[in-house]
Amino acid sequence: MDISSLNQEFKRIEQMITHEAEWLIDPREREIEFHHRLERTHRLMAQLGHPQDKFDKIHIGGTSGKGSIAMIGESILLSMGLRVGTHTSPYLQTPLEKVRINGRLMEPQRALSLIPAVLDAVEHEREQGERLGSPHYAEAWLGLALTHFAEQSCQIGFIEVGMGGRYDSTNIITPRVSIISTIHYDHTRVLGETLEEIAFHKSGIIKPGVPVVVGEVSPQALRVVEAEAARQGSRPIRLGRDVHYHPIDISQHGGRFSYHGLGLSLNNLEIGLLGGHQFTNAASALAALEIYADEQGMELQEQSIREGLERVRFAGRLEVVQQKPTVVLDGAHNEEKMSALIAALSEVFHDKRPMMVLGMLETKNALSILSRLATLAKLIITTEPRVKGKPAIPANELAKIAREAGARATYEGGTPLEALEHAIGIAEPDDLIVVTGSLYLIGQVRPYWYRMEEIVGQQTMFPYHNDRENGA
Repeated sequence: MDISSLNQEFKRIEQMITHEAEWLIDPREREIEFHHRLERTHRLMAQLGHPQDKFDKIHIGGTSGKGSIAMIGESILLSMGLRVGTHTSPYLQTPLEKVRINGRLMEPQRALSLIPAVLDAVEHEREQGERLGSPHYAEAWLGLALTHFAEQSCQIGFIEVGMGGRYDSTNIITPRVSIISTIHYDHTRVLGETLEEIAFHKSGIIKPGVPVVVGEVSPQALRVVEAEAARQGSRPIRLGRDVHYHPIDISQHGGRFSYHGLGLSLNNLEIGLLGGHQFTNAASALAALEIYADEQGMELQEQSIREGLERVRFAGRLEVVQQKPTVVLDGAHNEEKMSALIAALSEVFHDKRPMMVLGMLETKNALSILSRLATLAKLIITTEPRVKGKPAIPANELAKIAREAGARATYEGGTPLEALEHAIGIAEPDDLIVVTGSLYLIGQVRPYWYRMEEIVGQQTMFPYHNDRENGA
């Protein structure tokens, strides 16, 4: 395994990040770029042989829960014996996480052979499509993922929206089923300040005649989604109306719930992901799989559903990585995700007051998020995740905002790993430490337990070797 060569190839793609993620402020310029993005992506896929047309797809949009829904769906279909591709973003420790087949990260040698071909196609479009601008980072990774899935004969791919939906590069696909998980405030600089504006972007993934599963959304957002579905001749399947779930219990090992869907009715299902919000994600995934199976003339096997739900794991989402003290990693980075995290901590850890290691990007509404978090934590240790094109809130400024929001105690912890080590160093064995605020932060502390070389070598986010004595 040549990690050095692999990192060089990753850097070639990373060089395509030339602006901050939410850099276009002028609405007119932003709209022009949105349309150019879709045209560029269509052209890039044509250069790559239209890989998106060579397998079935489920397209997943929404503010929160997209990655969890993808992992749940992947795990169930793997239990049924299907060959499944999954494209999610962002990654935690290695870009290979963005491209999975059958639950395994993309093979390093396969990446080394495929990245140059994708970048050749990118260069061709840069030369030929000057009017559209150069293809971007997300477009290249989408091309890489779809090409890999097509060449490896995947039967179905779970494709997660990057940002928004209507103008996201992934919206060049035509899926068998679309999912809109939730609609809440996030990326407001780009998507708009109101739920109706955000819903306009999220609902843009609805395709003509393609059913859409709609999760738990507010009435004002739902009106926008249902109007778009009507325009597209799409059948909306709504949680709470067409599909129902009922929680049974929640623990540190997962949760149990019942599901009553379009045709399936299953009791006492166990899911390996933590927190009550995962019942909603599981119900959305199951509804989409019911629709897909019906279209394909397949039977959704109860045993496969149960096995898939029990086995599903997702790094960085209420992930318990160690005991004594207990350390939980969760990439909550907006108000909705933080509310879900706070509820889950109460459900799973029974109101134990945690010590928080917190880092956030500057595009986030830190005061609003911290107003939910500040009084819960007995100590907030602030830090700064380092991400190209996505500046972080400085640790001292974040600590100041935390105090304004009512934090009882704050500490500026240095780098992410220094902040983590400080927290572990001062914690008692029965303490709870929660690292949160950004998925990028989670990626920068997770090597404390899982080294990138082991992840890449074993093609899993949960490699067998773990040299931390107290690791989970």
